[in-house]
Amino acid sequence: MLFKNRPDGTPAKVPGYTKMLPILMPTRTESAIYMDQTIEMDETMEFLSRWNQNIPEGRLKLTMMQVLLNAMARTVAQRPAMNRFVSNYRHYQRNNISISFVTKKRLSDDGAESNVIMPFRPFDTLDDVNERFTRFVGEAKSDDGNKTDEDVDLFEKLPIWIIRAFIGLYKFLDRRNWISPSMLQMLPFYATAFMTNVGSIKLDAPFHHNFEMGNCGIFIALGKIRFEKYFDKDNRVKEKKVVDIRYTFDDRIVDGIYSGRAMKLLKDYVEHPEKLQEKPAVDPKYIKELALSEKGWKLWARE
Repeated sequence: MLFKNRPDGTPAKVPGYTKMLPILMPTRTESAIYMDQTIEMDETMEFLSRWNQNIPEGRLKLTMMQVLLNAMARTVAQRPAMNRFVSNYRHYQRNNISISFVTKKRLSDDGAESNVIMPFRPFDTLDDVNERFTRFVGEAKSDDGNKTDEDVDLFEKLPIWIIRAFIGLYKFLDRRNWISPSMLQMLPFYATAFMTNVGSIKLDAPFHHNFEMGNCGIFIALGKIRFEKYFDKDNRVKEKKVVDIRYTFDDRIVDGIYSGRAMKLLKDYVEHPEKLQEKPAVDPKYIKELALSEKGWKLWARE
């Protein structure tokens, strides 16, 4: 028996051809669309510098990563189909906006990594995101870690055959929507998007794969800030700061036109972060289409 609803979503009504796509392309690997964009950073870096002159006590500095997180969450709020996912050949609308990312407890080769799954509200501002980011990353880097870390530590002590049996059972329950919220919280692959900031270690953004485990259909890779030459209106050679962002989309969720327009919206927010300081005016029809719930928020919130 297949339950209609899941802890993280409800069935989504999609056009007939879209409904067929999970049958024609059963995996996220064969459904992947790769896109990239170059974002101008001069205005954004100046904004960050001004913001960080008056950081509230106990907060982390505002970074490009946080701007991108806020921009992505706000883009999803205005492009609701980006928050769909495919599970067991069916489309669902996710009941929360959430982004997974990895933080290192220590910036070294052997520094332990910790997964963070951070939830967002459609009307979040940069101040909201900075406060929540400070709290979530602080908990992840603490000695207590978080629930995901505890679960991973447990698996490290088990023999391979037990792990394989558990993952097999996990997938069986997931396919039938019998999976519990506490089981979803064990893995970071049940979010709107997975993001990596390799720019923090001075690397260019890669085209990353999506994960077959879970139901996350978007991967975002943020690269290092670099200088790019250009000609100004007087044909003089100038330099500007830019950053490359690379995306991997599950084509079964949204088509290239829809995701391309979403990328343009995200680019505008990142290049003009002052727009993220105020709460957005989100069209009520988008709020309805998002189908967010408090149950979905509580799945990842730490309140």
